[in-house]
Amino acid sequence: MKKYVKARKQGNSIVVTIPSNLGVTPGTKYKVEKRDNGEIIFKPSKKIVNSLDKLFEDWHGSYQSTTDLNDWENIKPVGEEIW
Repeated sequence: MKKYVKARKQGNSIVVTIPSNLGVTPGTKYKVEKRDNGEIIFKPSKKIVNSLDKLFEDWHGSYQSTTDLNDWENIKPVGEEIW
């Protein structure tokens, strides 16, 4: 599917509109690369999640804590820690 867009000047920038039917989420950040042959490549940058649910939504493994944390499992509070 080929789409054609036109670059236009807006202030001190050149803007290219992305058609909405390409499914780009507004606010997505891209790494931009211009090649010697004139091609401009847009690659989505690493997504930064804002919740633990989003961070682990595609993970279906099992969690295994490291052995250096085992002692913490059996420690009783000694002061005014929240328990």
